[in-house]
Amino acid sequence: MRALLLDMCVDRRHAAPAFLALAPGDCITEWIPADADDADILALARRLDRILVTEDADFGDLIFRDRRPPPPGVIWVLTQRIHKTDRTQRLAALAPKALALAEGHFVVTGPTTCRRRPLPLQ
Repeated sequence: MRALLLDMCVDRRHAAPAFLALAPGDCITEWIPADADDADILALARRLDRILVTEDADFGDLIFRDRRPPPPGVIWVLTQRIHKTDRTQRLAALAPKALALAEGHFVVTGPTTCRRRPLPLQ
Protein backbone atom coordinates (compact mmCIF):
# COMPACT_ATOMS: atom_id res chain seq x y z
CA MET A 1 0.00 0.00 0.00
CA ARG A 2 1.23 3.48 -0.84
CA ALA A 3 1.60 6.40 1.52
CA LEU A 4 -1.20 8.97 1.67
CA LEU A 5 -1.72 12.65 1.01
CA LEU A 6 -4.65 14.03 3.01
CA ASP A 7 -6.42 16.99 1.46
CA MET A 8 -6.91 19.94 3.80
CA CYS A 9 -10.69 19.38 3.82
CA VAL A 10 -10.45 15.93 5.43
CA ASP A 11 -12.17 15.90 8.84
CA ARG A 12 -9.32 15.85 11.37
CA ARG A 13 -11.48 14.46 14.19
CA HIS A 14 -13.03 11.47 12.44
CA ALA A 15 -11.73 10.70 8.95
CA ALA A 16 -8.03 11.51 9.29
CA PRO A 17 -7.42 9.23 12.31
CA ALA A 18 -9.16 6.31 10.57
CA PHE A 19 -6.80 6.53 7.59
CA LEU A 20 -3.66 7.59 9.42
CA ALA A 21 -3.85 4.53 11.67
CA LEU A 22 -3.49 2.30 8.60
CA ALA A 23 -1.15 4.38 6.44
CA PRO A 24 2.36 3.13 5.77
CA GLY A 25 5.21 5.51 6.45
CA ASP A 26 4.61 9.20 6.72
CA CYS A 27 1.32 10.78 5.79
CA ILE A 28 1.51 14.29 4.46
CA THR A 29 -1.14 16.75 5.53
CA GLU A 30 0.68 19.98 6.15
CA TRP A 31 2.19 20.56 2.70
CA ILE A 32 -1.08 21.82 1.30
CA PRO A 33 -1.75 25.53 1.80
CA ALA A 34 -5.32 26.50 2.71
CA ASP A 35 -5.78 28.32 -0.60
CA ALA A 36 -4.35 25.54 -2.79
CA ASP A 37 -6.11 24.85 -6.05
CA ASP A 38 -7.55 21.33 -6.46
CA ALA A 39 -5.56 20.81 -9.66
CA ASP A 40 -2.36 21.62 -7.74
CA ILE A 41 -3.27 19.14 -4.99
CA LEU A 42 -3.95 16.46 -7.60
CA ALA A 43 -0.59 17.15 -9.22
CA LEU A 44 1.16 17.04 -5.82
CA ALA A 45 -0.33 13.62 -5.03
CA ARG A 46 0.80 12.38 -8.44
CA ARG A 47 4.29 13.85 -8.09
CA LEU A 48 4.71 12.36 -4.59
CA ASP A 49 3.21 9.03 -5.76
CA ARG A 50 0.60 9.04 -2.99
CA ILE A 51 -3.03 8.08 -2.67
CA LEU A 52 -5.12 11.22 -2.23
CA VAL A 53 -7.72 11.16 0.56
CA THR A 54 -10.31 13.93 0.26
CA GLU A 55 -13.84 15.00 1.08
CA ASP A 56 -14.00 17.17 -2.05
CA ALA A 57 -16.02 15.89 -5.03
CA ASP A 58 -14.15 18.19 -7.43
CA PHE A 59 -11.31 15.70 -7.81
CA GLY A 60 -13.64 13.32 -9.63
CA ASP A 61 -14.50 16.09 -12.08
CA LEU A 62 -10.84 16.94 -12.62
CA ILE A 63 -9.93 13.33 -13.34
CA PHE A 64 -12.93 12.01 -15.28
CA ARG A 65 -14.41 15.12 -16.93
CA ASP A 66 -11.36 17.33 -17.38
CA ARG A 67 -9.00 14.38 -17.96
CA ARG A 68 -6.31 15.58 -15.55
CA PRO A 69 -3.67 12.92 -14.90
CA PRO A 70 -4.62 11.07 -11.70
CA PRO A 71 -2.46 10.10 -8.76
CA PRO A 72 -2.04 6.38 -7.94
CA GLY A 73 -5.44 6.40 -6.26
CA VAL A 74 -8.13 8.64 -4.77
CA ILE A 75 -10.39 8.05 -1.78
CA TRP A 76 -13.41 10.34 -1.55
CA VAL A 77 -14.76 10.22 2.01
CA LEU A 78 -18.44 11.12 2.32
CA THR A 79 -18.59 12.03 6.00
CA GLN A 80 -21.68 14.23 5.65
CA ARG A 81 -23.75 11.09 4.99
CA ILE A 82 -22.69 9.55 8.30
CA HIS A 83 -24.23 10.84 11.53
CA LYS A 84 -21.67 12.69 13.66
CA THR A 85 -22.01 10.26 16.57
CA ASP A 86 -21.20 7.31 14.27
CA ARG A 87 -18.41 8.82 12.15
CA THR A 88 -15.35 7.65 14.05
CA GLN A 89 -16.56 4.06 14.31
CA ARG A 90 -17.91 3.81 10.75
CA LEU A 91 -14.86 5.39 9.14
CA ALA A 92 -12.53 3.16 11.14
CA ALA A 93 -14.47 0.19 9.75
CA LEU A 94 -14.49 1.52 6.14
CA ALA A 95 -10.88 2.78 5.95
CA PRO A 96 -9.18 -0.63 5.55
CA LYS A 97 -11.42 -1.58 2.62
CA ALA A 98 -11.07 1.85 1.01
CA LEU A 99 -7.28 1.67 1.22
CA ALA A 100 -7.25 -1.88 -0.15
CA LEU A 101 -9.32 -0.79 -3.17
CA ALA A 102 -7.57 2.53 -3.84
CA GLU A 103 -4.60 1.51 -5.96
CA GLY A 104 -5.52 2.52 -9.53
CA HIS A 105 -9.06 3.50 -8.55
CA PHE A 106 -11.29 6.35 -7.47
CA VAL A 107 -12.91 4.99 -4.29
CA VAL A 108 -16.05 6.49 -2.75
CA THR A 109 -16.75 5.66 0.89
CA GLY A 110 -20.40 5.87 1.86
CA PRO A 111 -22.16 5.32 5.15
CA THR A 112 -21.76 1.54 5.03
CA THR A 113 -19.70 0.54 1.99
CA CYS A 114 -17.06 1.52 -0.55
CA ARG A 115 -17.45 1.74 -4.33
CA ARG A 116 -14.64 2.05 -6.83
CA ARG A 117 -14.13 3.15 -10.40
CA PRO A 118 -10.91 2.53 -12.33
CA LEU A 119 -8.79 5.61 -12.91
CA PRO A 120 -8.13 6.50 -16.56
CA LEU A 121 -4.89 5.09 -17.92
CA GLN A 122 -2.14 7.61 -18.58
